[in-house]
Amino acid sequence: MRRALILVLCGASLAACVGELGDAPGGPPSTEPPPITPQACGVVVQPGAAPIRRMNRFEYDNTVRDLLGDTTHPAADFGAEEEALGFNNNAANLTTSSALAEKYLLAAEGIAERATATMASVLPCDPVTAGEDACAQQFIASFAKRAFRRPVEKDEADLLFGVYQAGRADADFRTGVEMVIEVALQSPAFLYRVEFGLAPASGEQVVRLDGWETASRLSYFLWGSMPDAELFAAAEAGELATREQVAAQARRMLATPQAREATGDFHQQWLHYDRIASVGKDAALFPAWSPAVGQLMRAETSAFLDHVVFEDEGTLHALLTAPYSFMNKDLAAFYGIAGPAGDAFERVDLDPTQRAGILTTGTLLTINAHSNQTSPVHRGKLVRERFFCATMPPPPKDVKIVVPEPTPGSTARQRFAEHSSNAACSGCHALMDGIGFGFENYDAVGRYRAQEDGKDIDATGSIAKSDVNGDFDGAVELSKKLAESHQVESCYATQWFRYAYGRGESADDACSLTALGDTLARSGGDIKELIVALTQTDAFLYRKAGGAP
Repeated sequence: MRRALILVLCGASLAACVGELGDAPGGPPSTEPPPITPQACGVVVQPGAAPIRRMNRFEYDNTVRDLLGDTTHPAADFGAEEEALGFNNNAANLTTSSALAEKYLLAAEGIAERATATMASVLPCDPVTAGEDACAQQFIASFAKRAFRRPVEKDEADLLFGVYQAGRADADFRTGVEMVIEVALQSPAFLYRVEFGLAPASGEQVVRLDGWETASRLSYFLWGSMPDAELFAAAEAGELATREQVAAQARRMLATPQAREATGDFHQQWLHYDRIASVGKDAALFPAWSPAVGQLMRAETSAFLDHVVFEDEGTLHALLTAPYSFMNKDLAAFYGIAGPAGDAFERVDLDPTQRAGILTTGTLLTINAHSNQTSPVHRGKLVRERFFCATMPPPPKDVKIVVPEPTPGSTARQRFAEHSSNAACSGCHALMDGIGFGFENYDAVGRYRAQEDGKDIDATGSIAKSDVNGDFDGAVELSKKLAESHQVESCYATQWFRYAYGRGESADDACSLTALGDTLARSGGDIKELIVALTQTDAFLYRKAGGAP
């Protein structure tokens, strides 16, 4: 009976969210962003699209942790989100199926039961001294405001109090409170960020977001979670009305552990290095490889990225060229590097002629290789797509893809040479393989080598169709070239744009993207300054009037 009541209360509102929210009129939009046309920046505010955003799993788990102290990661049962433009928080793809709605119901039941196990931890009052109904109303006023991340409307508070009364009549006070939590956690006001902006003046086409909406944009961008008490207080006091106030909050938030976690989430999705968990290698060729080594590599990459951004100089240049990494004794032994003597990860200075920055970490080299050999194609494609923001088309339908098998005495460069001779393949492969060959000093599990099957490695490569065209010898030289590229700098800013705003860029975003690129260039590639700049753009602070996406 209890579940049936909650389903009735939630059903109507959730039904409106199944399958459509986030979709553009006429069906889901293409994942390919349209070309950007320059315009007169600073003259007219151009905020771009402001789609309704549903929480993804990362955000859901963080939000119920910060709202109710639940650290059980209930969103693990929701199923993986569909990615667009490389990220799983793209609003267009975050629809709600009936199956997911049922998962929300089950998660809400478990969260509510755990939260009310100790009533004093969730209640702002004592139901014995204040009276049960009065205490329930106080709880609804404080809890719903935090759960919905804005002031609660009277009809919402009345509905939730009715839910409490039904639970109290059916069982007891705790049941009533549990049911309030369950309904709130299934409400679109909790699951989605719906933004309307301030009331527009007559004829106004663009409006500023209100303080509550700005607070949520800040918190879900910088923390992947709900606002904290200080951010809520700033929204209530009208202290998120200027760019300076928003920037001050962004800098405060960047100094917290939650910001490091969210920044790590961006880098993990940008580079997809979590795929290391499912990598398999030929045991006969790579007997030292194991899933445990893969997990150590993942920890290495995560620690490296976090250190570069928050402990070292914090620049894109350092991310691409830093001659150090983080290892424990087992990972150092796997790489054949002198390293720590214990299980804890420590900074390890590397041979600067062999390793430089993120592109020479074991995760990226391993996941972009085959099970029995390297892959110049995959490694070159990684650079083209993730660092130059190029979209490499799929191979022609009539081309049969056959990975050349290693043969005694052959090298990867020789085996993959057919790509350049096949007219149907040569165009794209010239853009990828020329870069990918520069990684041949690293085997399929990321270890440095000078020879392959008794032959000296030729790691020379070339970059074409970029602002750093030319030849290079090895991944270290390649990384240094990328660190000097304005296209790479612009692409990195664009990747952050896609993650921060949960959508692709459009023509309306030209000025916002220009401002981000200018900030990155002017600051010497400072990543934290770029993150703050993302909170200062038209795309972040405004939306089109009238509720249009």
